[in-house]
Amino acid sequence: MSKKPASKLGRGLSALMEDISIPLAGDSEKPTVTQSEQLIGEAAKAPKSDRGIHSVAIDKLERNPDQPRRFFDKTLLEELTNSIRDKGVLQPILVRPLPRSFEAKGIKTEGRYQIVAGERRWQASVNAGLEFMPVLVRELNDQEVLEIGVVENVQRADLNPVEEAMAYQALKDQFGRKQEDIAKAIGKSRSHVANCLRLLSLPVLAREYLADGKISAGHARAILSAPDPQALAEAIVSKNLSVRDAENWAHMMQKAARDPQPETKRKDADTRFIETQLAEHLGLKVKLNHKNPTGTMTIKYKTLEELEGLIARLRQS
Repeated sequence: MSKKPASKLGRGLSALMEDISIPLAGDSEKPTVTQSEQLIGEAAKAPKSDRGIHSVAIDKLERNPDQPRRFFDKTLLEELTNSIRDKGVLQPILVRPLPRSFEAKGIKTEGRYQIVAGERRWQASVNAGLEFMPVLVRELNDQEVLEIGVVENVQRADLNPVEEAMAYQALKDQFGRKQEDIAKAIGKSRSHVANCLRLLSLPVLAREYLADGKISAGHARAILSAPDPQALAEAIVSKNLSVRDAENWAHMMQKAARDPQPETKRKDADTRFIETQLAEHLGLKVKLNHKNPTGTMTIKYKTLEELEGLIARLRQS
């Protein structure tokens, strides 16, 4: 019995793209005029073999519904559209023959292609009114398509943290890829992949904040450690908390959840947060008894030196 050829996936993702002569650089990286002219010339005389650059009608291209990237910045897309309208498409996009599974959706597959990498260039080309664009055609299976999409976007930092986490989860769920495999393919550490996947445990609203850039990955990690993640997410956005503030708030919430004293449990998160901030600033334990609109503040010291230090700090401020 003849042995099966070694899987390209087993040799790493770079093997999938080692035979592509034109690098799939970021949209912001533009080739020289000489390269552009060469692409146009090669596209015009593209061989029938699927190894070369083809000039394909834009209406023959279909987006990949499993594209890891969900959000495209409108301003950047408009800038790319204007550039393409002025100079044309300077780099080919990567495509594969449209899978026959699309026929079940009423889409004819013959002579049509699915975008693997370069969807932003395709969208900008459509917006610019182009009829044709250069493509590289490769025979790729679903797993290879997903992995190329993940690696291309991650290496160019085009994915927001939620998109990145969802892409890793898809590699795990659909193809059984382990965290170590994913980390090796994208050139990141296993802990980076593990931390990304943890983000999917965030409440829905917090994930939306993270995807929209209203909170950072550091905020998200603090939220995950809080007893009430939703409340902390809302506080971070409404009060514009720093990552350190969010971590302190999460610590307070954890402490309050463990505190058996009824009075402490009755205090709201704002009061506990202010207590912690004052305590850090003064270096002493601070207790607030707030009864709107009045209240008292108690500062506890253990030695005369601590009292003198407190007086000195108060005089300085």
